[in-house]
Amino acid sequence: MIFGALITMSWFVLCSLWWLGALTIAIPLTLMLFVNKTFRSSFFSWFFVYIIGPIFQPRTIAPRRKVFQILKDSVADRDKKVPLEVLEIGVGEGPNLQFYPENCNLTVLDKNKFFESYYAQNAKKFPHISYQRTVIQPAEKMSDIADSSLDVVISTYLHCSCDDSLGVLKEVRRVLKPGGKYVFLEHVCYPENEFGLSIQQFINPIWFLFFNGCTLDRNTASKIKRAGFSEVICDKYISPEFMMYLVRHQIIGVATK
Repeated sequence: MIFGALITMSWFVLCSLWWLGALTIAIPLTLMLFVNKTFRSSFFSWFFVYIIGPIFQPRTIAPRRKVFQILKDSVADRDKKVPLEVLEIGVGEGPNLQFYPENCNLTVLDKNKFFESYYAQNAKKFPHISYQRTVIQPAEKMSDIADSSLDVVISTYLHCSCDDSLGVLKEVRRVLKPGGKYVFLEHVCYPENEFGLSIQQFINPIWFLFFNGCTLDRNTASKIKRAGFSEVICDKYISPEFMMYLVRHQIIGVATK
């Protein structure tokens, strides 16, 4: 109890210092992120790959593994000789590539064009995947993806930064084949009775700028459950890592068209 309170207080202090720095010594950067969305996207891809990624990505391996175990379990009964048609939305630089099973035809999509070169470089490390194409589009409007063409759609930490979660989910349903699976991992808001929610809301405006539209206090589970899927299985995951405090509460699950 006391240890948890100390962690919460530590993060309140850290977030206060972030606000102070963003509005003083880093004010030129903060203003550029605020007024120029293209700069924000470019900065975020670099910032994430070289600064934030090395800190956070090792701490997301456990939940990512759970996601891909769900994927394997969900398609266990299908003919393994037939390639699995997969779309990953919000692929970023490709942190999930290491977890993909054999015999996948993978199409990837991201709205941030500045991630594309980082992704292409990373994809070379995983030749067991059959790469199809990279689509630069928002997940709310995947016009380049055909109706009922995919066995699986995957997203990890996507809904925090999309403009319209329900629009994304509508598109996911459209591109999935009948019986297709949407496998997801998302960070979500703290419960209303926890002070962590107040800290999320306190840092949200600055976090939104530095993390290119990411919002900390969304309740994504409720949106997935009312998006029209025939079945939704959604489990809670709480990260034990100190560095993951602001995104500690997460959901992992699968939805069936």
